[in-house]
Amino acid sequence: MSGVVRDRPGPVRWLWYAIGGRLPDRFRHWVLWDLTCRTWVFRHLARSLVLLAPWWLLMLVPGPLSLRFSMVTLAYITGLYFAMSFMEHASERRLVKHGYPAGLNRRIREEAEPHDRAEVVAMYAAYHDQRYDP
Repeated sequence: MSGVVRDRPGPVRWLWYAIGGRLPDRFRHWVLWDLTCRTWVFRHLARSLVLLAPWWLLMLVPGPLSLRFSMVTLAYITGLYFAMSFMEHASERRLVKHGYPAGLNRRIREEAEPHDRAEVVAMYAAYHDQRYDP
C-alpha cells in the first residue's frame, strides 16, 4: 500500500470527512491509509478534537469564568472519553461508508507489524510477571 499514490483531501473536504461525511471515490485509498496507518489513533483523536471545537463557544456565554471553563472542560472530557471508547467502531464505519468490507481495518493493523506487537506483548507479560510474582 505504500506505493499507491494517495490523493489527500483539501481542508474543506477533510472537515467534511471529520464530521462523518463521505469523500469522493478518488480518496478511497487515502481513507484506507488514514484508518490503518501507524498513527491512526492520533488521527482519530485529531478528528475528535475538531468535532469538539464548537464547545469553546460556551466561553462567550455570560457568567463566571470558572463556570464557563468548567462546562467546556467537562464537555471535552466527556467527548474525548466517548470518542476514544468507540474509535474502533467509528473507524470501521468510515471504511464501510467508503466501500470497504467490515473488519478490514483491524485485519490490516494486526498484520502490519507482527514483530512490534510481539515485543509489546512480551514487555507487558514481563511487567505483570514481575509485579505479581509471589
